[in-house]
Amino acid sequence: MNLLTMTDSLLSKYRGRKFAVEYWDGTRKVYGTEDSKRFFTIKLKTKSALKNIVFRGSLGFGEAYMNGEIEVEGDLADCVSIPSEPYFQLFRPSVREKLKYIRMYLKNRNTLKGSRKNIHSHYDLGNDFYRLWLDKNLQYTCAYFEYPEQGLEEAQINKMEYVCRKLELKPGESVIETGCGWGGFAIYAAKHYGVKMTSYNISHEQIQYAKEWAKRENLEDRVTFIEDDYRNATGTYDKYVSIGMLEHVGLDNYETFSKTIDERLKDKGLGLIHSITKVFPAPTDAFTAKYIFPGGLIPALSEIIPHLENRKFTIIDIDNLRLHYARTLHFWRERFEKNVDKVREMFDERFVRMWRVYLSGAMTSFSDGPMTLSQILFAKGKVNNVRLNRRAFYDTNYEDPHWQYWT
Repeated sequence: MNLLTMTDSLLSKYRGRKFAVEYWDGTRKVYGTEDSKRFFTIKLKTKSALKNIVFRGSLGFGEAYMNGEIEVEGDLADCVSIPSEPYFQLFRPSVREKLKYIRMYLKNRNTLKGSRKNIHSHYDLGNDFYRLWLDKNLQYTCAYFEYPEQGLEEAQINKMEYVCRKLELKPGESVIETGCGWGGFAIYAAKHYGVKMTSYNISHEQIQYAKEWAKRENLEDRVTFIEDDYRNATGTYDKYVSIGMLEHVGLDNYETFSKTIDERLKDKGLGLIHSITKVFPAPTDAFTAKYIFPGGLIPALSEIIPHLENRKFTIIDIDNLRLHYARTLHFWRERFEKNVDKVREMFDERFVRMWRVYLSGAMTSFSDGPMTLSQILFAKGKVNNVRLNRRAFYDTNYEDPHWQYWT
C-alpha cells in the first residue's frame, strides 16, 4: 500500500467537519461527514509534502507550507486546527522525529547564555516589525475584552488595568517585573498608580525601546529598565509581576524561578504570574519550538503550582482567559495580513508563510486546542487584608471594602 492510498484510507474513516485534499497527481477527495462554514482545501503539490505531514506532524506541515509545497484554499487557521481533533492523534511523529525534537530541546535549554540566544531570535526581529501588528503600546500578551465588540487597543489597556487592580498597587510601592517586553506595563503602572517599577529583560532592542519611552514620559525616576536575566535580580519589593515570561523559563528552571520570587518579594507581598498554560503537561509543538520560540515551553498548572507551594506562597486567585487570547490572536493575525507586503519587504516570502502558520496555529490552539491563559495571583505568607470580592477585579468603579477578618 503506497502513502497516498494509506492516507486516503485513514482519512476516509474520519467523521468530523468536512475538508478537501487535492493530491499532486490531480486527485481530489473530500473527507469528513459534517457540513461546516469552516470548509477548506489543502493542496499537496508534491509527494514529499504528504510524507512530511504523515511522518513529521506539525513541523513537517509547517516546513512544507513555508517552502510552497502546500497551499490552502480557505482559512489556514481552520486547516491547522484539524490536528487537535482526537481522530488525528493517529498522525503522530515518528520515533526518529521525536529524537530530533529531544536534541533540539537540549540545544535550546534556557541556561543564562541559552536564554539570551533564544530571546534574541524572536524578540529582536526589529521593533518596526512588531509595530505593524501589535497595539500602540506593543503588548505582546493576551488582552482582556470587556465586551465582544471591543477593539485591541482598548482591550490591551484593560489587561494592564486588570493586573494593577489584582495586585492592589498603591502610590509609592516598589514593584519588580521580570520579562517586561517593550515596557508597556511598567510605564502604565508607574503613570496611573504611582508605583516604582524595576523591570528586567534580556532583549536588547526591547530594553532600549522601553528606556526611551520612559524618558519621553518623564518617568525615569519611577521606572528602571535593566537588561539582565531575572536570575540576577537584586533587592526586595512590595509586589511582583510577570506577564508572558514563564513560557520562556523552561521546566527545569521553575524551582529557580519560584526561589527568585521568594527572595525578591517582601513578606505579605502580592505577586501575579500571567502565562500561557496547557490543560495537561505536553512538549512544545515542534514547529513552534524550532522556528518561533526556541527554548519555549508551555506549562500545565500542575507544573507551576507545586513550585509556588514549595515556597509557601498562598494562591489567592486563578483566572482563565483562554478565549480572550483567541480573540487577541484574531486581531494580531488580521493586522499581520493587512501589512503582509511590508513584512515581505522586511524579510521574505518564507518568513511570511512561517508567521502565517504560527499566528493561525496559535489562535486555534486557544479556541479549539489545549491552550489556556492563566493569571495566578498569590501572596507571600498569610495575607488577610486583601479583597474578598472578585467584583473589584472586573469593575473599575467598585472598591472592595476590605472587610476585616472575623470569627
